[in-house]
Parts: sequence; C-alpha cells; structure tokens
Amino acid sequence: MGRLEKLRELMRTKKIDYIILGPGSNMFYLTGFIEEQMERPLFFVIDNWNAYFLAPKLYEEQLSKFNFPVIAYNDDENPYKKLNIEKGKVIALDDTLWSLFTIDIINYFLPSQLIKASEILKELRIIKNDDEIEIMKKGVEIAEKSFLDTISQIKIGLTERKIAKILVDEFINNGADGVSFEPIVTSGPNTSMPHLRSTNREIRDGDIIIFDFGVKYKGYSTDTTRVVSVGKPSEEVNKIYEIVKEAQQKAEEAVKEGIMACDIDKIARQTISSYGYGEYFIHRTGHGIGIDVHEEPYIAPNYKRKLEKNMVFTVEPGIYLPGKFGIRIEDMVYVNKKGIVINNLKKDEIFVI
Repeated sequence: MGRLEKLRELMRTKKIDYIILGPGSNMFYLTGFIEEQMERPLFFVIDNWNAYFLAPKLYEEQLSKFNFPVIAYNDDENPYKKLNIEKGKVIALDDTLWSLFTIDIINYFLPSQLIKASEILKELRIIKNDDEIEIMKKGVEIAEKSFLDTISQIKIGLTERKIAKILVDEFINNGADGVSFEPIVTSGPNTSMPHLRSTNREIRDGDIIIFDFGVKYKGYSTDTTRVVSVGKPSEEVNKIYEIVKEAQQKAEEAVKEGIMACDIDKIARQTISSYGYGEYFIHRTGHGIGIDVHEEPYIAPNYKRKLEKNMVFTVEPGIYLPGKFGIRIEDMVYVNKKGIVINNLKKDEIFVI
C-alpha cells in the first residue's frame, strides 16, 4: 500500500475531510517536491478521492513532473476559489504553514475543526522503509568523511566560524545536497552550551572542540557529534568523556524492538547520575531523524512509546560543566530487532589533532 493510501485510511479513521500541506517535509514525503514557503499559496491538498497541487502559474511546468494534477493560478486570481474544499469540514493543516495562510484558510473555509497534520503524518513517517535508511547511511558516510577532511585542516588561530565554513564546504565537495542544520562547532568554555552556534572565538592549544553536524542527502538528514582535542586532553576532560561514552554505549546496547523509548533515556541518565553528574545532563538522550533533523520518536523521559522496527533516532547523552567545558557523543541508530548504529566514526577516545 502506498503512502497516500495509508494516509487516506488514517483520514477515514480520524474523520478528517481534507489535508492541506505547504512546502516542507510533509509535502516532500508525499510528493518528492522540495521548495521553501513564499508569500503566495503553494499547497498540496488531499481528500478521500483527490490529491493535487495548488500553485502560482510560474510553478506549473515544474510541478507537472511530479505525477499529480496541478491547479495553477495567475497573480490576479483568488487561489482559494480554485480549491475543491467544502466549507465547514474538518481540515488537517500543516504545522509549519505560515500564519498568513492559516488565517486565510480559516476565514475562507470556516472549518468545523482544525487539527495539526503532524498528528496523522507522523504515524507514517515514524517508520522508515529500507530505501530511506539506505539514503541516510550514505548521508552519514558523506558527513563523516567531511568531518575527517575538516579536522585535518584545523590550526591554532582559526575561529569556530571559519572551521564551520570549512566543514560545510567539505559537505558539498563530498556529495551532500546541503546541511541538515547549521553546524555547531564550539571550543573551550563555549562547549558547555549545547546549542551555542559557532562564534569568532579563536582555537587555542589545549582546547576541546565539539562538532555537531549533519548533511542533507536526497532529502534526508543526518546528525552526528564528536569531540576533538587540540593537543592532549586534560585528565578531567578524559574522565568526563569516559562517563559520557559509557552512558551512550549502554543506551545503544539497550535498543531493541519493544523497549520503551523513555527507558533508553533512563539508562543513559542513570549511568551519568551514578557518577554524580546527573544535574549536568540537561537535554533528552535523542530524537528521531529522517526528512527533518528532529522528528518522532523522541528518546526522552516522558516519551512513552515502544520502539519498532525501522525507527531511526539519535543517541546523544552529554555532560556540560558551566564555564569549563562540555562533552557530547552522538550516533544515529535504527531498530532491527536490536539497535544498529549507522555511524562508523571512532568514539573509543577523543580525536586528538
């Protein structure tokens, strides 16, 4: 059964009359079309019988290659009058659709109920097929080679931003379509802030550097984190690294079909807490990954869902000592009876340059 047929089954079960998607990951998942949102409506509409694009005339030829009907409109036309949508029905709307479109849809069609499209799309997207996993495996290969190519170019005095730029350039050189998110390359005390973006801080002898990076490849995302040391790392850095490594490995080893996602988080958290650093593990253990870099399932304390075959997610515990440094190790894992780690980059010890 194809994706649209499965989606329509869910629509009937949940008594949804229409789904309206804007440019983004859900539209790509169902159609293969990638585009950014703009100020004019560009929608993919699904009901129990039809699935079609509504788009400005300038997209008509481009969209004709995607095997769905295209309803095109000119700039002097009201696009909403061209939508085959009855008023007063239940509409599932793309979560990330701009508010200007959401307001127009509400005002024009007066839906009896408006719900988030993710509530049904997530049930399809949370389980990857083998082709999707193979694409992500290739993306990880590109990302890892790019990381190794980048750290070979690091010199004292380069800024975090300059290193991040080198990394992005290597992504493209090695065949990526782009980045799945802006790389996090932080150094020294900046590493204690998990989502700090790269700054103009210059690399110094003795620094540790966190690389949190991912590529886009054929529409799918990757996400990996490794730790680099400029020169021999200190005893304290090595100690914290070993604790995080143990937590990460125990969590990965526990992955299997049927275990609760929250229990994977619990294993990592308890390991770090047993060494007295529980308060310094300040985020969830992982997140699902696919078209979006963050999607379901979430490896988090309150995410009470069993892991199923072909779910793909990260395992990335960390310890962050404010004003000093932070350590995080991250792999991508998929479920096939047990957890299969996609990454091949070493993690038995810190990369030393």
